[in-house]
Amino acid sequence: MPNAMAGELAGATVQAVGGNVRVNDVLCVHLTPEMMRAVTPGGGMTVAQHLAHMAGVTKGWLSPLDAGAAEPLPILYDDTRQDAFVAQEDPGRAAQVLRAVWGTTLETAINPEGTGNLSHPSAAQFVTHMLIHDAHHRGQILLALKCSGFPLPDEDAMWGPPRGE
Repeated sequence: MPNAMAGELAGATVQAVGGNVRVNDVLCVHLTPEMMRAVTPGGGMTVAQHLAHMAGVTKGWLSPLDAGAAEPLPILYDDTRQDAFVAQEDPGRAAQVLRAVWGTTLETAINPEGTGNLSHPSAAQFVTHMLIHDAHHRGQILLALKCSGFPLPDEDAMWGPPRGE
């Protein structure tokens, strides 16, 4: 691949991560503690659990790439509980943790020391996977809110960051 194209793709990935973080922020600003308890239909996770899972899984997948970078990242669930997945219900804290996890993920993926024990062929593919993972869970969150009768975030606000707004 020509260097110019590789540089453009790397820049697009950085922009995509930035857009993802801003969309997560828009979502979290919209949420209230009551909304954090809304459940995905069919007995799924709560909104709080989806957010905790988004941050926790990204941190977990980052760990094989750089355990030293991943280990100090915060989590959004009670890791002392083995019998239940208990997620914190503060949307502001969720936004803060997601920003921290994504900041470290991007920083680590841009300058990886190899791929460690990463189960992806490259750090770029790992980042792409985690972006798709976040989008999937945001969809689940919106479904939980809608089915629970809560208003959804402003559509333009949610789509603005990926459009560079």
